[in-house]
Amino acid sequence: MTDRHPITFDGVTPTPAWAFDQYQRLRDQLPESGAGHGGAQWLASLEPLFSRFDAFVFDAFGVLNTGPAVIPGAVERLNSLQAGGRAALILSNAATASQQALTGKYRGMGFDLSERQIISSRWLLEDSLAREPRQGTWGVIAPQGSDSHSLPSVTQQPVRPGVTDHELDACDGFIFLSSEDWDETRQAQLTASLRRRKRPLEVANPDLVAPRGDCLTLEPGFFAHKLRVDCGISPHFYGKPYGPAFAAVLERLAGIPAHRVLMVGDTLHTDILGARAAGMATLLVTDHGALAGMDIHSCIERSGISPDFITPSI
Repeated sequence: MTDRHPITFDGVTPTPAWAFDQYQRLRDQLPESGAGHGGAQWLASLEPLFSRFDAFVFDAFGVLNTGPAVIPGAVERLNSLQAGGRAALILSNAATASQQALTGKYRGMGFDLSERQIISSRWLLEDSLAREPRQGTWGVIAPQGSDSHSLPSVTQQPVRPGVTDHELDACDGFIFLSSEDWDETRQAQLTASLRRRKRPLEVANPDLVAPRGDCLTLEPGFFAHKLRVDCGISPHFYGKPYGPAFAAVLERLAGIPAHRVLMVGDTLHTDILGARAAGMATLLVTDHGALAGMDIHSCIERSGISPDFITPSI
């Protein structure tokens, strides 16, 4: 099936270097980094850390998979970890699929995971909606045939190709689930509508980019920050690197101290930054995700975000 997430926008084609620079420009919008420490330790894989931590939290894209493709060795590594009695969770900024569908996806890839072991930004959004039902009609940005219709406690207006300015202006707020099929036309429509009347924007996926095969796609976080600048609004973001995502992890791990939890991710500005701010240990994976091909030492120095450990692949 053809992936329909945008790989260009307004003349921009994202690369790892471009994405890193974009995150650097947003540093004032991101959490503060956790306490500093010495230089990162380079490892051949995750395996030497099996006995050093009680729980392991994995980002998905760039660590376990790139789009529909499983990263070689990831299934075996995760299954081996669990066979050794260690707790394992996925913390993902995936926002389109329901919890059940996302679990089915990863089980279909060969990962032995239950719904309880996956915390997605979609789940964080749904939990918020269930606790605090939204009033009025909300425009939901998600592709045709997605699970967007299952969002709880909100009256929805799909925002898809063909949506009219009148329909956008009638919405009391917007929920950005997926950038699939999003383009310059719909971004301009939404920008104009929010300029006419500022309203809330809730963003289930804060990522700027995602690795999908041999390219990076532009994700909801990229478009939401453009709306923030162009319309003077303050989007509410779910997922990494923001604190509630990591608080949900620690709650799910039933009392395991944060310093005994290792976050395994491929981005400094989301996985590593968010986990450090929460007091977790961190492992940066370099070969398959947002930093692939980059000078990792330079990225750490420029960002001031240093993981505890670095490995090419888990």
